[in-house]
Amino acid sequence: MGPLPRQSRGGGYRVIPGTSLEVGNGDKIRVLFVDDEILVLEGLRRAVRQEFIADLASTPEEGLAKIRNDGPYPVVVSDMHMPGMDGAEFLATVRVISPDSVRVMLTGQNDIQAAMRAVNEGRIFRFMNKPVTTPELLGALRACAEQYDTERNHKKQLKSTVEALEQLDLGTLSALARAIDAKSAWTAGHSERVTHLALRLAHAMGLSPQDLQIMHRGGLLHDIGKIGTPPAILDKAGSLDPEEMRIMQDHVKIGVRILEPIPCFRDALPIVAQHHEWFDGSGYPAGLAGTSIGLLARILTVADCYDAMVSDRPYRKGLPPQQAFDILRRRSGTQFDPAVIEVFFGLSTSDQLE
Repeated sequence: MGPLPRQSRGGGYRVIPGTSLEVGNGDKIRVLFVDDEILVLEGLRRAVRQEFIADLASTPEEGLAKIRNDGPYPVVVSDMHMPGMDGAEFLATVRVISPDSVRVMLTGQNDIQAAMRAVNEGRIFRFMNKPVTTPELLGALRACAEQYDTERNHKKQLKSTVEALEQLDLGTLSALARAIDAKSAWTAGHSERVTHLALRLAHAMGLSPQDLQIMHRGGLLHDIGKIGTPPAILDKAGSLDPEEMRIMQDHVKIGVRILEPIPCFRDALPIVAQHHEWFDGSGYPAGLAGTSIGLLARILTVADCYDAMVSDRPYRKGLPPQQAFDILRRRSGTQFDPAVIEVFFGLSTSDQLE
């Protein structure tokens, strides 16, 4: 381990290149205390000095300056009632400029309104009343340090996952689609078949190579949210009850939540979010209608429904293609975009669907 930050005049810590500002001498976690009473600040420093490095600020403005210049601080503890900016406003500002800092409110006032403001504006982790005993204070700071580590580790793991997904090529996406479809024996190959048909439709409609690439990604991943759907619902032989239907429909929102953090899938999100919207506005989850639904999603909806109709399901046998064609034609203008249906039947009559 390299050299640690050294204490500078004024109680802060000067950074030596290659070191972290989050720890002080002996790898102790750094805590910033903010209170307008100097004696209180010194008492807090003495109380925690065996386990934590305490920096002190006697005004909120001084505290914000320390965070900007000497931060990050894993833990920030503030008094509530101070001249000028109060503790709730101070911690709300800390939340903006140092979102990873775990925030604690310490006040001598038994003020419920103050507590509510601190929670709502500053999103504090703990609320403690003065006078606080040393064991209570140390226990709270230990919990804060643990929370800080947990949140930082979670963010690192999420960042690593997103970076890994960003590197996925179409072959890997196809494998992922197969893994999604494998949740149920009835959906094997569904995502790839739907993507293939959607790409044929999109190409026939003259979409650009960039749109075709987006369709390829969105098609393969349009059902990724079914990772969160219980197999008992996916494989149910009878009709779904209202609660089961709600859970099934949630796969759209789950899919969006999974892909939202990944920049390279941003353009494909509308396909995932809208592939169950209907042209007349009676679909889900948002009840979008007409051209408020993205064109790529309108195309995929036709391909998705056609494949679902001609494939076996636990509650019925697959329909003959001609019967599926008749249903698509009847629902043109209600469930489906008439322009997409027209192209679909152009492909079907020229034997280009396969």
